[in-house]
Amino acid sequence: MEAIKINVNKQMDGYTFSLAPSLRQLIKSLFPGSHPANNIFVAYDTKSDFEVYGRKLETYIFPALLGVEDQNELNKKIDKILFIDSHTGKILHKHELLA
Repeated sequence: MEAIKINVNKQMDGYTFSLAPSLRQLIKSLFPGSHPANNIFVAYDTKSDFEVYGRKLETYIFPALLGVEDQNELNKKIDKILFIDSHTGKILHKHELLA
């Protein structure tokens, strides 16, 4: 699979990261032991704390949202993760997976 698109919706107090229902079903079929989440909410202050002290928040969001525990299996079947602004369709962040 070439790319997984994660929808990002900016709200008054933070961001909501979500997957389309059809994508959750696809993830379940590609990774039988996975448990994809509907969405994850992160407050603005939490996001800024991550970026001050470490890596981009997105590197933690996609594994939790996809619910895939085996990173090697994920790398074999998916090329990249795209974080897309739900309102504009603009790519906010791209994460390339290592094959």
